[in-house]
Amino acid sequence: WILRRMRDEGKYLDGRSMKFRPQYFLGAAAAPFASRPEFQAIREHKKVNAGAQFFQTNLVYDPDGMEVWLNELAKRDILDKVYILIGVTPLKNLKMAQYMHKDVPGVFVPDKVMKRMEAAGDGAEEEGVQIALEIIEAVKSKQGVNGIHLMAVGWEEIVPRIVTEAGLTREQVPAL
Repeated sequence: WILRRMRDEGKYLDGRSMKFRPQYFLGAAAAPFASRPEFQAIREHKKVNAGAQFFQTNLVYDPDGMEVWLNELAKRDILDKVYILIGVTPLKNLKMAQYMHKDVPGVFVPDKVMKRMEAAGDGAEEEGVQIALEIIEAVKSKQGVNGIHLMAVGWEEIVPRIVTEAGLTREQVPAL
């Protein structure tokens, strides 16, 4: 709410007026899998009330579970008040999938994804790309989803391929 006050009222926390109001587009983290979806929706609602204009989610590997969270946001009339960017990271191997699931708070990697990465063996990188493409395809048309935040951790060279194959280039996405 401090940044919102600075932007909207042109005042510092101590009440002094600012010479120029900042032009912030305020965002917040959203965690569809950090706890039960109905509880996460309450947290996200508080963030919107504090001034968040967009959410950037933790990594999503379970589009169906994410949809449950989106439905909880819809029940609270949040979806028309905030833009939502879904976090997607292509997995390079089974070890990375296990790490994301076990050690990254708020990230859930379903068993079916783990099994695919395990079965892929030496083709794990390609399987990880295919999983990322499937996730993007599954989430990009869901209610309330406004974009994808593609995070290729230590694998930046794969981004152009994923963007192109997912149909996310400027030529492929209709202008607003």
